[in-house]
Amino acid sequence: MKGQKESVYQVTQRTLSYLNAQEELASGKTVLAALRHSIGKSLGEAPTVCRILLENMPEEFLSRNGVETKEERAIYGALQLYAIQRQGRRGKEVNDTVKNIGEVLRKLRTDGSREAMDRRFVSVLSAASFDDFLYQLRQLVKLAKAKKAMPVDFAALANDLYWYQMGAKERVCLRWAEAYYQIEKKKEDK
Repeated sequence: MKGQKESVYQVTQRTLSYLNAQEELASGKTVLAALRHSIGKSLGEAPTVCRILLENMPEEFLSRNGVETKEERAIYGALQLYAIQRQGRRGKEVNDTVKNIGEVLRKLRTDGSREAMDRRFVSVLSAASFDDFLYQLRQLVKLAKAKKAMPVDFAALANDLYWYQMGAKERVCLRWAEAYYQIEKKKEDK
């Protein structure tokens, strides 16, 4: 993309496309396992995932001083969440994904689990740090996977993770909350 700066979304989407194409191969399964095993580690502590992450990264996203950039952290976090969601799944990724993770989590909010799900969702939105935010988000992605909820668009999630770090936490959290609680309004209007 000469002359045109790539977005976090585009870089993540390209990496996810590669992972999807490789998913049924032993090397693809190895990469997904390495991403899952890298959870809780900085990129520098996870050399097995550096190739897949960094070879698709534009130069302007790369660290110049050995400290992960916000772009690297956002894409890395989204790919780890993707690897969690794909664990144990067979076949290609469902094309029917949801751009806003709040909408995916809303589908898990049944009458019997409403209060528990609301508490979990609020704990994500009220995370004190980016690392805590990712930790809480991982728990919800695991829950969504277990309940076979529609998968989130992980490229859009990477974009949200980037903007969260750039000081737009409130905007990201509000968009997620609007999607999460939207069904309540629809039910009450009927």
